[in-house]
Amino acid sequence: MTVYPMARVSTLGMLGKFAAALVAVVVIQGVFSFKFKVFGFFDLPLIFSVYYGFTLGNPVASIVIGSSLGLMQDSLSGAVLGANGLSKTIIGFLAASAGSKFAVDQPVTRLLALFLFTIGDGILVTILGAMVGPALGATYSVALTSWALSATFNAVLGLVLFAYHDRWSHATT
Repeated sequence: MTVYPMARVSTLGMLGKFAAALVAVVVIQGVFSFKFKVFGFFDLPLIFSVYYGFTLGNPVASIVIGSSLGLMQDSLSGAVLGANGLSKTIIGFLAASAGSKFAVDQPVTRLLALFLFTIGDGILVTILGAMVGPALGATYSVALTSWALSATFNAVLGLVLFAYHDRWSHATT
């Protein structure tokens, strides 16, 4: 089998664009949540972990994507290092597993999955943060309200982003 240099260059270019997109997602999330308080309820790395889990259907690739997004998010957010990495890894794996078993092309399925994955992410990050250090003083009702609001925002934004991508990926000229 002969490997042509042009194929190697295009593969590296594709991987470079993909890595740049992942870094851009985390940087955009960090900048927007720092500048505007309302963007603290959105979790773009989570939405992208779920999206790639659904579309790729490959648990190993989803684990790599989820862990890299989560660890980059940990480094910028000031959260316990590894908490978002572990939660996004688990959610990426579950999304890839769900993508192979359920019809995730339907908006209702995507809405419910994004809502539940956001709640699960909040629970995992909170548990891991509580295991490492003392609680920040927030009560459970405040945490539940924050998780529900974040889950609603993520589900709606995720549906918009999925619809936008579906429209442009299936567009014909």
